[in-house]
Amino acid sequence: MKSGSHLKGMGSVFGVATRIEGTVRIEESVRIDGKIEGNLDQPDGNARWIVIGPKGEVHGDIRAQNVSVAGKVFGNISASESIELLEGSEVRGNIAHKSINVEPGASLHGQLIGSENATAEPAANQDQGPEVTV
Repeated sequence: MKSGSHLKGMGSVFGVATRIEGTVRIEESVRIDGKIEGNLDQPDGNARWIVIGPKGEVHGDIRAQNVSVAGKVFGNISASESIELLEGSEVRGNIAHKSINVEPGASLHGQLIGSENATAEPAANQDQGPEVTV
């Protein structure tokens, strides 16, 4: 798949000025250009994506079907399908994936765990605040 082709079906966008604290449960594809301090959880279904834009930042774990990172993630990522680490992205945490594409210039500080049913262990068991559903 060509990088970025999944953006056509984007459901919601969290803009640069958006800051969210707490666990976010996402029922659609979403793009994050703001800052999330908490975990992102997205069930499988209909080729859903969590896209972290170039100015997006997540401080927490991400569990999703597909994840594309152009910004920063400080936490573990677990994807039941695919993960893209785009040029200029930074991930500080473990990544569990079925398939992965890493562009030159992406930065990963953690382990890659490739498996059909792999999950990344949480970086820290922290209180992430209230839960938000999108």
